[in-house]
Amino acid sequence: LNGTVVPYGRSQSMIKEKHAEFQQPCCGSGRNKGSVVTWNMLRECLQKILNESCSRGQPIPLSNMKRLFRSKFNAELSETALGHAKVTELLQDSRVSDICDVKLQGHGYVMVPAQPKPKRNLISLADSLCLDSAGTGVPTPEAAPISGDNLLQKRAGFVQPLCMDEILS
Repeated sequence: LNGTVVPYGRSQSMIKEKHAEFQQPCCGSGRNKGSVVTWNMLRECLQKILNESCSRGQPIPLSNMKRLFRSKFNAELSETALGHAKVTELLQDSRVSDICDVKLQGHGYVMVPAQPKPKRNLISLADSLCLDSAGTGVPTPEAAPISGDNLLQKRAGFVQPLCMDEILS
């Protein structure tokens, strides 16, 4: 395991996959002096790191992340303890996607502040439909809302709004 080619079953990649599966820190580094980072701690630390880097306008190389956590927060960033075999996968997890994005820059990956997600436009085709009063579910012009209440809302609570992003994809 010293940089030589080995079967996958004996590789560092497989060891990390197994540790990630059981959410255990991978004990290869021997540097575990600080506490292992939790999801809440990860979010707080990432925000602090990004706030500092934004003032300088610099992305953060992922190759520096573990060192940054040790030096700034006296904590071990263990991607396997958080269920991921790679730091890139960890920082793309939905639990931190509102804080940071991972981008390929040059020959390596960097972390940058997350861009605001575009607002999703929800539409409901059922809003403009009216159900007939016989309850057959067939839309008719005569089935206009009664007393200001939309019969559709009373009878078809299961109708889900449709997102334009889903239609276009």
